[in-house]
Amino acid sequence: MSDHDTEAAGPISEAPGSDRRVGDRHLACFPAHVDIGAGSKRSAVIRDLSVSGALLLTRARVKVGDEIKLSLYLSGDPTQGHEVKGRVVRDERRSIEVSDIWPYAVAIQFDQPFREIEPDVRALAERQASLGLTK
Repeated sequence: MSDHDTEAAGPISEAPGSDRRVGDRHLACFPAHVDIGAGSKRSAVIRDLSVSGALLLTRARVKVGDEIKLSLYLSGDPTQGHEVKGRVVRDERRSIEVSDIWPYAVAIQFDQPFREIEPDVRALAERQASLGLTK
């Protein structure tokens, strides 16, 4: 990962100083689908995840305030997706140096805390960190 691709480690917020995350943020990369409505599903990669939200990289063009549904594939098995609904709270065009595949970074706040995924996400983040896959 280049220095241009470094994401902020702080909380995702709507206004300066407003911390929207309920749980610990885990840096772990895994596949997801973004359903932006009308049956339109797009691929995405989750960059980090907590029980209250996610930062994802995607080709899907969304706007702040859009309601979406995510299918999270924590195990890598495409038949074992975790479904969660949320709202876009941030949408950024990534720099040209790092955006050839995933041009947008999108922050999602879940409608309800998704606590049942915490053990799986923590284990995945630890496994990826031990392999040197995340920093």
